Amino acid sequence: MQRYATALLVGVFLLAGSVWPGATSNAQPGPPEQAQDIWDEDSGSPTYPWWYRWLSDEIVDRIMKGIAQRDPAKAKELAELRKKDPEQFKTELGWHGRKEIDEISRERFEARRQRRHDDFIEWLKTNYPQDEAELAKVREKDPQLYVRNFEHLLERYGRIFEAHSVNPELGNVLKEDYDLRKRRDEILRQIRRERSDARRQALGAELQDIVARRYDLIVRRKEIAYEQLQKKLEELQRQIDESRSEIVKWQDAELKRDNVRKRIEALTEGMNRRGFQWD
Repeated sequence: MQRYATALLVGVFLLAGSVWPGATSNAQPGPPEQAQDIWDEDSGSPTYPWWYRWLSDEIVDRIMKGIAQRDPAKAKELAELRKKDPEQFKTELGWHGRKEIDEISRERFEARRQRRHDDFIEWLKTNYPQDEAELAKVREKDPQLYVRNFEHLLERYGRIFEAHSVNPELGNVLKEDYDLRKRRDEILRQIRRERSDARRQALGAELQDIVARRYDLIVRRKEIAYEQLQKKLEELQRQIDESRSEIVKWQDAELKRDNVRKRIEALTEGMNRRGFQWD
């Protein structure tokens, strides 16, 4: 029970990763895009529930199994609907399978949380093995202390860890800069205590090298940020070009006439096909 509580608390701390600088959202692919239609805005873009993103045949079967245990008749009805109207089936699956959907969601959340924990521990082993070893010593002996220490390490290294997972070079830059700042502070403390002029001069020379190196790292960090902005700008330009091309296409007079005709036909379909009214 105690280990479970520990895992839960650690998981809460891992959520901080979503707000660390350099973190990116794990965008999930939505339903497949349909052919472009100028009238799409009339009905608005469909809004899909969040759980559609991970809905697979295996997940659907699991949800259906749960529904069948509670309401066999409804499960049979849904099975028929699944064949006839897949989209309506998903809608009703959300209504009747909420218990299973919530359960699966919690499992996925817990799995993601555990992956983040394990990834951070592996990163610590590679980059700060002494910190990881000290953390491992208290994991079984004192779970509460483990949580506190884990939180402390996340606060200290979280930004570097996140950056490294997105952009390894940026992660390396931030790590070296952190280590240099740590050494800089040590040197400053030593200089304040040191009475030997020769030793103070040697420490001063090392401090100068550290400051010069940090200057280069700061410049490189800004270069990386610039490169990222440049990529975003290129993507925006691509979207602008696509939007311009789309506008030019829809401005064609012949295409307009054809689309207006088809739209009228779609809107009035069936109005003039009533046939003979006997009553």
